Amino acid sequence: MTIATGKVDYVRLKEVTKTAVRLMDNVIDRFDFPVKQVTDLAKRNRRIGLGVMGFADLLYQLGVKYNSPEGVEVARKVMNTIQEAAHEASRELAKEKGAFPHYKSSIYAKEKVKMRNAALTTVAPTGTISMMFDTSSGMEPNFALAFVKQDKDSDRYSYLNQYFEAELVKRGFSEKEMEEIKEEVLKTGTIEHLTYLPQDLRDTFVVSMDMSGEDHIRMQAAFQAEVDNSISKTINFPNQATREEIKKSYILAWQLGCKSATVYREGSRMIEAISLGKGEKMVAMTEDPKKRVQVKTVQGDGEAMEGNGFMPRVRPESLIGKTYKIKTGYGNLYITVNEDENGKLFEVFATIGKSGGFFQEQSEAICRMISIALRSGVKAEELIDQLKGIRGPMPVMTEKGTVLSLPDAIARVMEEHLAARDMNAAKVEIPVASGEAVSQKLPLPKDIADYGLMPGCPDCGANLVLAEGCMSCPSCGYSRCL
Repeated sequence: MTIATGKVDYVRLKEVTKTAVRLMDNVIDRFDFPVKQVTDLAKRNRRIGLGVMGFADLLYQLGVKYNSPEGVEVARKVMNTIQEAAHEASRELAKEKGAFPHYKSSIYAKEKVKMRNAALTTVAPTGTISMMFDTSSGMEPNFALAFVKQDKDSDRYSYLNQYFEAELVKRGFSEKEMEEIKEEVLKTGTIEHLTYLPQDLRDTFVVSMDMSGEDHIRMQAAFQAEVDNSISKTINFPNQATREEIKKSYILAWQLGCKSATVYREGSRMIEAISLGKGEKMVAMTEDPKKRVQVKTVQGDGEAMEGNGFMPRVRPESLIGKTYKIKTGYGNLYITVNEDENGKLFEVFATIGKSGGFFQEQSEAICRMISIALRSGVKAEELIDQLKGIRGPMPVMTEKGTVLSLPDAIARVMEEHLAARDMNAAKVEIPVASGEAVSQKLPLPKDIADYGLMPGCPDCGANLVLAEGCMSCPSCGYSRCL
């Protein structure tokens, strides 16, 4: 959307919306889901998910406070314009190309209104996309005026809201004053507490933590009233939020007609994708090294030490092992399992097929940790139990079941190796009609991870969901479609 003379250009917004509807309707005829039934259903209903992003930044440019009656009114008018234009475009397309195949079973048939699409509008989180375009996510308020984002590889990116920075320049703050303000924003993410700043500036540039749960819900309800599908909105609470406050927000969401509600309490995760400051408080591990247990003795083959932990056994010059090939979502994984002279698992290492980089590094790191644990006396079954079932963003179906991730693949091979070794050690002899004896392969116990799958977000670890034909994360906005 464009802004002319401090106002939303609703004429232009309507025009862009109708163009977007035609484009997204054309896409339906081009895509092809892996499951034919899903593709058929999508084409019979022709649902699209037209939404917005950058709403909070729009309010910054308009000088309107997000959590105010004026902010809610802007939300209603913007989304109402999109909703009416989208439905108008769908009616025009129905005259041109025909209604969607399931039209006779829809609410539109009762109203005798021909539509090209069963549903048109939604509001997605657009986390990753909005960061690419340097704008706010979906209909959400900005998390902070300045923050650091950490991706799955622990790479960090710093963001400072461009409209806030431009407003400081516009108001004539000196370079020194601007640096002091920015430094404070880096620490806290907000300017609400900076009483020496003009009140209208503090009211305009509010962030998620400046608002109550009720503020978040009322804005969500304003959008929901003008949207066909359910929408994505997070109700952000400070760490000290009570259960009663969260309960009231859920009840209010229901009372105002919201179709769903997501609550997040600050600091409730050990690892967070977005953080205030310069990223110095961001963590990639949940273990505190200072809290490790003092180990004086060890049950196993490791060598006990006087301090923390113990030394693993030294690797001999040669070992006997077996190499396995297993299909993963990142290519074929070749896993070698070696045993010591007593037939115990001693080490594991793996090589990814055509892929490299991050995936090879990940598999190598996992195998190194497995190997040092095995050499230190940790039972292989314990390691398998820890690794099996870990879900990644690219599960894959194989003849042996669904392989959920690289760790899951390695655990499955270790489990298969142990089972084969045990079977060879004690074969069960069963008499048959010919008088010969055959070895009976006992079925392996199945883990819950063998049934179904729920891929995890590579950015924040939350479960990915399939919405509008795209795997995305409702927690941080990651999208597989990018």
